[in-house]
Amino acid sequence: MIVYADTSWWVAYKWSDDSNRLRAIALFDRWEDARVVWTPWQRVEVFNALRQLERRGAMLTSNAREFIRILEQEVRLGYWPHVEFDWRDAVRAACELSAELSLGFPMRGMDLFNVAIAIAIGAEALLTFDGDQQAFAEAAGLRVLRLTSQSG
Repeated sequence: MIVYADTSWWVAYKWSDDSNRLRAIALFDRWEDARVVWTPWQRVEVFNALRQLERRGAMLTSNAREFIRILEQEVRLGYWPHVEFDWRDAVRAACELSAELSLGFPMRGMDLFNVAIAIAIGAEALLTFDGDQQAFAEAAGLRVLRLTSQSG
């Protein structure tokens, strides 16, 4: 199953201090066939989110750089299959989704773009810890994988 994960999942999966950490790592216990893909957009958004956590002091100095180095190595080794896409298709999908659904949902532009990219790459499911984005993705026809920790 091809899975598109937004920044909230990536940060939780990689950073042990994230409140969603246990939920994020439960993915592969619940869906062994999940293949989480990596796109150029995640490279921008996830790496920036890690740097911002360090900038705010939420993450130790140089941890962002280390997480980024490890993620880049994992992508090179094929742990996270790299998927290229036509940006025009994603922008077109985002415009169509906005026109069709945005009046009924609170949706920030970058969250809308994550859903549009998931659709553009043919993802079978979406991972996010953002409730608004989950509802929007489901309305757009995407399956959302709901993760719970082992205790909940």
